[in-house]
Amino acid sequence: MSRSNPQENGTPNPSTRWFEWNGEGGAVRYYDKDAKKNVDVGADFTFILLDELGSVRGWHDASQSGIYSNEVKDTRADVLIVKAFKGGTLAEGLYKDIKDRVNAVGGQFNANCYIAFKNGGGKLALGSIRFKGAALGAWMEFRKENRAALFEKGVRIHGFTEGKKGRITYRMPVLALTEVSTETNEAAIALDKQLQAYLAGYLKKTKRDQVEAVGKHVSDEDVAAGFEEGPPHPASQITDDDIPF
Repeated sequence: MSRSNPQENGTPNPSTRWFEWNGEGGAVRYYDKDAKKNVDVGADFTFILLDELGSVRGWHDASQSGIYSNEVKDTRADVLIVKAFKGGTLAEGLYKDIKDRVNAVGGQFNANCYIAFKNGGGKLALGSIRFKGAALGAWMEFRKENRAALFEKGVRIHGFTEGKKGRITYRMPVLALTEVSTETNEAAIALDKQLQAYLAGYLKKTKRDQVEAVGKHVSDEDVAAGFEEGPPHPASQITDDDIPF
């Protein structure tokens, strides 16, 4: 906190909407807190990637509550603190050291992509979209193939492919790069400046303060609404080397 930035430690996450890929329904969706329900926006969704962090989400059966964690920039160097809303701290450490424990208690690693997207009025807004499970594998593969262009162009989700593990069918997003106009890119850069100002303050916090900040803006109801049973991902689709960023 300072005179010029009196809310440094209390600035809320600037995202206006939190999307995720629903691997069961094969669509992008978000949780409407007012209506208390998930809203599907379909399998055709375009966004501009601004930044990417990692976190853990899931469902803790023992306490019947949602699992959440702080957000990190680099899973190889940054400690994750994984908590359940009603079950306390479940794991703490580098992802590679706690991943077995996290999976055992019901958590899944999430790529939390901060994005610019067009809201109902056609203007760009700041939001995020999360990928987990098989969708995380699809995102990591796409990310690896298009690393140089990810921050130059837009990303379009257009449909899905299906996979099966045992009796469970899951759907993975089909991703492609798309051109972005100069005007749209400038608007996205302006939103990214707003995002980076928030992240600079957030990442300065202690890990415990980080996870508490997440718990304040993400409710147990939010996490529960986004949780679905099923395999985290096909084992061959993602490795530890894919996850760190």
